[in-house]
Amino acid sequence: MGSGCHATDEAPNGSKAVTLLLRLSTMALALTSAVVMATASECTIYESRGARVTVTFKHYPPFVYLVCFNIAATILEAAGIYLQVGKGGDDDEEEAPKAARVLLVFVDVAVPALLNLATGAAFSAVVAYGPQISACTSAAGRFCEQVNRSKILSLAAGISAVSAAFFKDVQLPFSVWPASSDDYC
Repeated sequence: MGSGCHATDEAPNGSKAVTLLLRLSTMALALTSAVVMATASECTIYESRGARVTVTFKHYPPFVYLVCFNIAATILEAAGIYLQVGKGGDDDEEEAPKAARVLLVFVDVAVPALLNLATGAAFSAVVAYGPQISACTSAAGRFCEQVNRSKILSLAAGISAVSAAFFKDVQLPFSVWPASSDDYC
């Protein structure tokens, strides 16, 4: 029961807005990471015996995991955005369908898990296959640069996903989207 101009009885929706923004950034970062890794240019390495070896991300299973897990996380995060916005994200939590709330919890657990697995695999692959990947730095391809960009983007997506899950349950003291015109003087 507010008094005065622009007063509303509605609870602040800042956490919903921040969560939506973080979900969108998670989706964008995960998809970008997958695309950067999947388009890693071929690199040709000349071994000591004169043999020529062409390297792509498919030669390293952890990089394939990164692409697959980031695409899966992107799809799940898109479902999470739909569940948040389309299935009761603006309504009271009690009014949202129970199945949508359960699925949203699943998304909030699965997305960070997938992104952290993918990122960890990529970081460990860079350590394990370091000399082979580093050999591409001086070669004609941009393989090493794209591997590094992709793993950093995947790390940022994981941080964004964890932050979205956190801010979903924290009430922030501000409102973002406007209230109805009836609430104004």
